[in-house]
Amino acid sequence: MLAIVVLAGCAHRLQETNTSTSGQTPSISSAGEQLSMPAGGWPGSPVSGVRTLVSKYAGRVSWSPEGQIAYGLFDHMIDGTRYADIYVMNADGTGAHCLTCNNPHVPHLSNDVPVWDPSGRFIVFEGQNPGLGPISPHLSQGGAGFNNNLWAITPDGSHAWQLTNVLRGEAVLHPQFSPDGHELVWAAYDHLQGIRRLFHRGQWDIHTARFALNATGQPYLTDEHVYRPGNALVTTFYETHVVSNSGTIIFSSNMDSKFQSSCNGCALGIWRWNPNRSSLPVLLTPDTSAWNEHAALSPSGRHIAWITSQGERFIPNRHWGATLQTDWWLMRPNGTHALRATYFNSSNNPGLRVICAESSWNATGTALVGTVDLIHAGAATSEIVVITFRTPQ
Repeated sequence: MLAIVVLAGCAHRLQETNTSTSGQTPSISSAGEQLSMPAGGWPGSPVSGVRTLVSKYAGRVSWSPEGQIAYGLFDHMIDGTRYADIYVMNADGTGAHCLTCNNPHVPHLSNDVPVWDPSGRFIVFEGQNPGLGPISPHLSQGGAGFNNNLWAITPDGSHAWQLTNVLRGEAVLHPQFSPDGHELVWAAYDHLQGIRRLFHRGQWDIHTARFALNATGQPYLTDEHVYRPGNALVTTFYETHVVSNSGTIIFSSNMDSKFQSSCNGCALGIWRWNPNRSSLPVLLTPDTSAWNEHAALSPSGRHIAWITSQGERFIPNRHWGATLQTDWWLMRPNGTHALRATYFNSSNNPGLRVICAESSWNATGTALVGTVDLIHAGAATSEIVVITFRTPQ
């Protein structure tokens, strides 16, 4: 995975990019045991229930203001490689339909990582550009985003527009809207220019742009800016998760990790930063040897849900995927009052390794939809689950 000084950061889809403890790549199946919680709940947890919506191999999930859920589903094969398409379903799992399958308006390799425009008029996603030539599937899938562009599509799939134009070997990752829908933020792997290209082939950055509509209602990006928080001379990975109307960005990164220069993908922290102000990025998760990723801010703004390996057996080295296991936790936006929400990795599930990944809140803050990988005895399954809370978060 280090082919171009790359960290394909998503904890999701590890079974196709990392080896298991036995040295074998786990096989993928579309059905398996479903996650659940004890009848009496988890002591101290604010979670009241767990329900499975999809038991096929899924990617990112995004909940619309109207209650529909967009998600990536790895449902088609090309020359033995599994690729994702963008689907939409109701909040109860019914009415699932594909937006990109056989759609003449979009490319037909990897289409994943959807996010709803807050107005509900568009879904922005990552789409692989076939014209940029062949690339390893684990780099082109949505969790890495290489040779992918950002696209916008209408919820019925009738219209789609390409928003970016990456070069071969560049990437886009994790587009996120501001709550008012005026700004789009994403991470990108960009080629370097000039003398710096002699030393590095590229670098991860954070991009911001205004999401605008022309006179005919077609979306496009304008006023684009590129940022590199922290030490700009050190190869750093960024994955964007939240952006506020004021421009504050919450992202995960290996920035300032003690493993940053010695290996890629060893550990990630959750950071908070506003590029419009002179303040430095603030680390919200102080354990720099843990894996922290996929932050999602609740509608009230009172809590961040995120995944973390803290408290679990995780060995931060180049084969991080062989031991990674994560659960969902909650914290305040300033990083305080951390509270574990799920206990999927526990003695109740002997031999089962669970990797909680992407998540998205419903409009009331009473439920979180998320993607989960389950690894057991060399086989991997995947689910989209809904986590309900006792009170709005």
